[in-house]
Amino acid sequence: MRLDSVHLSMLVIGVSFACYSPSLNSLQDQVYKSAVVIEGKVQYTPVNVSAEPYRVNVKVLDVWPLNSGGLEREQLVTVGEFGSEAPCTKVKKNHKYIFFMDPTDEPLVFKASFAPRDTSVKNLKKDVGKILCEDCGKLM
Repeated sequence: MRLDSVHLSMLVIGVSFACYSPSLNSLQDQVYKSAVVIEGKVQYTPVNVSAEPYRVNVKVLDVWPLNSGGLEREQLVTVGEFGSEAPCTKVKKNHKYIFFMDPTDEPLVFKASFAPRDTSVKNLKKDVGKILCEDCGKLM
């Protein structure tokens, strides 16, 4: 009987820590570990998150050449497979985010490498641009 309460308490602890922000990865790490990085505006979010896989439709607003994945502005892509972050990754329709993604076998469907970051955070887009700058090290 004692063993059951230990397992239950471990389960409760696991659930309570499940939605903490993955802040261990710096922005630079997230950018470098993702094949594709875009700024996008969420066009669609699932109605029933628990009943269907968490996938969102995103309109591409901006891409950086080093991590564009061949995407262009105005394209509509699907971002999903948020993995263990899915219950915590709630994006809002018509809001802008930086998405960190990896390609899948399906065209225009991407797997989230990390939770998206809200672009309302001051200087976020500028910081991503600095990390992905092609010509930053070149002097004239």
